[in-house]
Amino acid sequence: MTHIKNTNQNFNLKARRTYGKSILAAAVSLALFSSGQVLAKTNVLMEEVMVTAQKKSSAEAVQDVPIAISAYSGDKVEAMFAVTLTDIGTSSPNTSLAEQGTVPHTGNFIIRGMGTTGQSIPSSDPAVGVVQDGMPYGLIYGVVTDLFDLESIEILRGPQGTLFGRNVTGGAVVMRTTRPSDDFSGKVKATIGSHGQRDVSAVVTGPISDSVNGKIAVISKDRDGLWFNTTTGGHQGASETLIVRPAITFKGEGYDLTAIAESASIKGDGMAARSFYLDTAFLNDTVLATGVESYDIDPWADNTTETDTKGDLDLSWSSLVVEHNLDLWGGTLTTIASVRDLDQDTWGDIDGAAGTIRFEFAEGSGISQTQKSFESRWSGNVNESVSLTAGINLFDQEYTYRERRLLVDAVERPSESTIDHSTFGVFAQAEYDVSEDITLILGGRYSSEDKDAAIGVIGDPGGVGSCSSIYDPSGATVATRTVDWSDCRQVFNDSASWSNFSPKLGVNWTLNEDMLAYASLSRGFRSGGYNVRFTDATVVTTPDNPTSTPGPYNEETVDAFEVGFKSMLLDGRVKLNMALFFNEIDDMQKAANNQSGVQTVFNAASATIQGFEVDSVVAVSDYTTFEFGYGYTDAEYDSADYLVEKTGRAADEFKFQMVPERTTSMALTHERPVGDRGYITLRGSYSYIDSVASDDFNFLMLPQYELFDASVSFTSIDESLKVAVFGRNLKDEVYSHFGFDNSGGLGSKTVWLAPPRTYGVELTYNF
Repeated sequence: MTHIKNTNQNFNLKARRTYGKSILAAAVSLALFSSGQVLAKTNVLMEEVMVTAQKKSSAEAVQDVPIAISAYSGDKVEAMFAVTLTDIGTSSPNTSLAEQGTVPHTGNFIIRGMGTTGQSIPSSDPAVGVVQDGMPYGLIYGVVTDLFDLESIEILRGPQGTLFGRNVTGGAVVMRTTRPSDDFSGKVKATIGSHGQRDVSAVVTGPISDSVNGKIAVISKDRDGLWFNTTTGGHQGASETLIVRPAITFKGEGYDLTAIAESASIKGDGMAARSFYLDTAFLNDTVLATGVESYDIDPWADNTTETDTKGDLDLSWSSLVVEHNLDLWGGTLTTIASVRDLDQDTWGDIDGAAGTIRFEFAEGSGISQTQKSFESRWSGNVNESVSLTAGINLFDQEYTYRERRLLVDAVERPSESTIDHSTFGVFAQAEYDVSEDITLILGGRYSSEDKDAAIGVIGDPGGVGSCSSIYDPSGATVATRTVDWSDCRQVFNDSASWSNFSPKLGVNWTLNEDMLAYASLSRGFRSGGYNVRFTDATVVTTPDNPTSTPGPYNEETVDAFEVGFKSMLLDGRVKLNMALFFNEIDDMQKAANNQSGVQTVFNAASATIQGFEVDSVVAVSDYTTFEFGYGYTDAEYDSADYLVEKTGRAADEFKFQMVPERTTSMALTHERPVGDRGYITLRGSYSYIDSVASDDFNFLMLPQYELFDASVSFTSIDESLKVAVFGRNLKDEVYSHFGFDNSGGLGSKTVWLAPPRTYGVELTYNF
């Protein structure tokens, strides 16, 4: 949870301060309004940001927390004109919150070199956890969606295992939606933009009675295709989104209870694939149409696609989160229970090739998931020197994954798999003030989990295939292909259990009231599991081969060391934060494609990841603020047998998949009064992402890219009205977050294009 706090009081690091910021805000107010009116809005970039990353009974200032954090208030998210978490991630050092290409709205999140294994494999647990209103997302599906009605976003870099549990070895993204207010208010926002963008959102909140507050938030978005399709003459990337989020809060003496529901529906035709190479083995009439002798184009020439099969997406979810806070024993007992149901069906042309080519690799997938979570924790002061946060956590999810692949010569391979997953954790973290300046931190978490797997296969040698496919192979189309899912058989059934203890030891040193130094040692882990994408008949023919079965593969562990420095300098006009990190990873989970195009996941590597980060905000003047972020990641394999065996190259020659060595972000914001009518805000931002390897074997490299965004807005004196013009990717950079090289198996190389240049006009009315 993140809060914004403004104060004119002096401060110390135990109870955060913004003395310099308050002077700046006062100076701006005096300069803006000679009539004596005070501007309610201060520069959102220099405001004091309060966070609950350490799950304490009350929020802490981000500058007091011994964790590398990028924190964004709801106002800042709006000032950035961020659409999804992907847009937020470019401003956080060593962070990529990209969208996976083949399955829209699926996260491929990476922090400090730790990310998703196998990308869109649903059973591969992430290394970056996503939490909304205390509810952890069990899958990477449906996490890249529209940002609205937000109180805050926190990006926590580095392992967070003690307080957040499994699958946060890279870090965590913590989102908090707005809570029902004691005062009646509302906001309506309308946007018209390029590519047929038509968005409307509204939030209304206020008291229902003396002890009950309510809120309803709604967003509706429509967009025509982002990318021109040169084969069909139309556009691809259209979408329709509707999200409804009601909430209610009950307050009593010493307690409060908040229930937040959410229902969402997203429909569209998917991302734009762009194939740019076919191997010479496919240059014959059985694969390529008559007269086609080659297919070799520049994938970065423009933001167009040539796919002949239009994609399809149908994503929906519903959730309920209930949070109860009770004053108890001088602290707070917080209990959060949640349930979420998600359904997604996707069809896409994976090869991305033009219609004149008879080569086809199309894929359809669907997932149905139900998850439940429960956490109860107490946080408070044990005595004057010791504070404690301790609790228990339970999580359970069950999901069914269905997939069908139309391969060369129209061979369709359907499959269905089910995973039942449950976890239990108990955790505690204590802080002991050795002196006024030094605090010791000791924490730990014990976790246990069970997974039951039932896996189908897509191959059918000897009749071991799992599902019946009913269609005419010579003339099948997306519309006519059907699968008899009731006939599916899971030929692999297994279960496994794991347990883990993740400790943390840290020390904080308050150098003075404006500077904090810290160091920590911690351990994190990523769950072991089963690969529902390994749907190959070798699971039957060679069950004892670890690379020829769905699993189980073991946990991945990370030992992390971090030292950091946080400061507010020059009377609060400069915020400068820096961190160094060193991580050692054992039993690294890796994914690879075999010759039949089937993905395998197994423990096959150990690695060392080290780097540093700089995160700074400078009030250049009373009206101008400059932001700067830089991240450097040096990720090397210490051993990687499967890479060495397949290529003959040394392990340290390989780059990590989708991990840039350098990331840079800059932004300049200038606010200027317009007499007594209001103020104009001009903002420009720049981000740079280094080149990355799209696959573990480094066969396909995605080039570096730069993004330029800008906006101009006018806000009325009472902040009831705001008009803005914005643009994203103004350079119209052609770039990709995802691609694969299947030239050895299916003979193609394909990338998925990121959004091109977009722009629009936005009108906001507050009441």
